[in-house]
Amino acid sequence: MIGFLKTAKRRLAALAQNVSVRFDAMRAFRYDKKQFMSNAGALHLDRKAAARAEIVMGYHVLEKGLTMPRRRLGFGKHAVIHLVNLINDFERRFGAGDAQVRHAVGVLRAYREIHRCLPCQMPRLDALLSAHPDIPAAFEPHVSRAAFFAAKDAPFPQFAASRHVCRHFAGPVPRKTIEAAVALALTSPSACNRQHARVHAVDDPVLRDRLFAMQGGTRGFGDTVDKVLVVTADLSAVRWAWERHDAYVNGGVFVMNLSYALHYFGIAHCILHWSVSPETDVKAHGFLGIPSNEAIVQLFACGMPPEEFDIAASPRLDLPDVLAWHGDGK
Repeated sequence: MIGFLKTAKRRLAALAQNVSVRFDAMRAFRYDKKQFMSNAGALHLDRKAAARAEIVMGYHVLEKGLTMPRRRLGFGKHAVIHLVNLINDFERRFGAGDAQVRHAVGVLRAYREIHRCLPCQMPRLDALLSAHPDIPAAFEPHVSRAAFFAAKDAPFPQFAASRHVCRHFAGPVPRKTIEAAVALALTSPSACNRQHARVHAVDDPVLRDRLFAMQGGTRGFGDTVDKVLVVTADLSAVRWAWERHDAYVNGGVFVMNLSYALHYFGIAHCILHWSVSPETDVKAHGFLGIPSNEAIVQLFACGMPPEEFDIAASPRLDLPDVLAWHGDGK
């Protein structure tokens, strides 16, 4: 009888805990929904930060095109006009002088100069460039393989500044080198040392192409990628509803560490988002055999770079746009 009561007590406690977790989860998800619906940039384009972010995304599309290994003249005309309209609207509402917007104009000037030989009429683009005669063309840096990895053993500030995404691949990466990079990335911190991150390495071209078709951001270079690293986060390491973001936060920390590790070992790589529909996510889990408790966080396209290639400049935000002090300390 005593044993039965103890067992029943444990079961009731477990049931109560389960109900509590589910209730907290619903509260948390309602809060997340409200935060997203009230503040997401796509829903509130009248905000300066959101408007700037859309301009950055717009010029990044053109930067990618300008640095592609098989660049096609005449690419991105609709993207150019869209970016021109975004810049005009931004400056009308918030004024001129924003560093990211100025870089966007520089990218557009580089695009225009590359296309001088083509008989394409782009009056809105020309009008924008004429209104900003002081902004030079932002041509993307052309580097050698040796220069790209020259800061491998430099002090960390130089090493970190030397890391760039690369979309030029010319050879395979040995599995042992990938293993060394992932082992180094394991030094990344994680909440309570739970080590949420997992890596699924894909070196089958058929699986690679299928995955890239779902991801949708590798046109122009995806077929040259040697290996794809799928970084996931183990949701079973998350205990409570209030930790609902922990898997992605800790997975993101691991992604950054892995990026540095790949750069250290001389592996060219491009970090790819995994912003897909639930249906696509389920399909990817299925054909890659990724357990359902692992959430896909990010993809890495990897390979050895050619002797010379172009990289996107991608300037960073100014420090005052990022750092906010709270308090009277010095």
